[in-house]
Amino acid sequence: MDFEAMQTFITVVDEKSFTKASERLNLSQPTVSFHIKNLESYFDTTLIERSSKRFRVTQTGEMVYQRARQVSGVIDKAKTEVFEFQNQVRGSIRIGASYTVGEYVLPSLLKEFDKHYPGVDLHVQIANTERVNRGVQLHDLDVGLVEGQVNHQGLSSIPFLEDKMVVIVPLHHPLREKGTVTFDQLQDQTWLTRERGSGTGAMLDSMLEAYNIRPRKLITIGSNHGVVQSVKQGLGMSLISRTVVEHTDAEALIMDLPYMKTPTRYFSLVTPVNDEEITKNASAFIAQIKQHYHLELSQNDDI
Repeated sequence: MDFEAMQTFITVVDEKSFTKASERLNLSQPTVSFHIKNLESYFDTTLIERSSKRFRVTQTGEMVYQRARQVSGVIDKAKTEVFEFQNQVRGSIRIGASYTVGEYVLPSLLKEFDKHYPGVDLHVQIANTERVNRGVQLHDLDVGLVEGQVNHQGLSSIPFLEDKMVVIVPLHHPLREKGTVTFDQLQDQTWLTRERGSGTGAMLDSMLEAYNIRPRKLITIGSNHGVVQSVKQGLGMSLISRTVVEHTDAEALIMDLPYMKTPTRYFSLVTPVNDEEITKNASAFIAQIKQHYHLELSQNDDI
């Protein structure tokens, strides 16, 4: 299979346009079309349905796209490993972190890593848990740090830090005026939640379901800081990491509610399950985290 054609196909799908892909790759549009046709011939299927009015990746095209991204990621890793071998501990590392970890836990870890490995360029992407896991799976990221469950094929996860969840309630919320809060009074409240794919949002969904709590309204906010500030403004209640609360001076918002035991979760380190796919720089970063949190080091850890 032609690797250049595969790269062209990835770019066409990413740009959702043959024209934009040709501009990005500095290729003529006929050349881009030729590459896609060759790839369709190779797989004996239509990868993209195109017309003057619409652009749609077919079901088989989506399969090829996902695998092509993985192959491209593996090749990029190989290039990085060759560079690192020739230049010792240099090059770069691509780290993904979910919002809670990325905003409040990762910065100190980056400072420590940069102190020990100043020749390594750090590239950090902060997104929700689902996107970080997906990035490691597709080799767009070398390593991830997330909250929530990791159940993607080809990924391994190691818990490294416990995180307590807490309920935060506006200071002038009616519940705070009750001497004793009843179960019925917990019903039909406004709750602030994170976006789909967020580990924090998933924890809230699970808690409400487990305790049979019926929200009057769910308001979705795409950042931890936005949730805390909205609770401070009296918009509604929320379930959020104590780590976030401590870093945003919001301890006064914490409220223990009867009938509800807030859950505890772990922040986890996410890597490819195959050790051969972990770069030397990523191995050094993983080893540092294990050492920092007193986790067991394996024989492959290099610090």
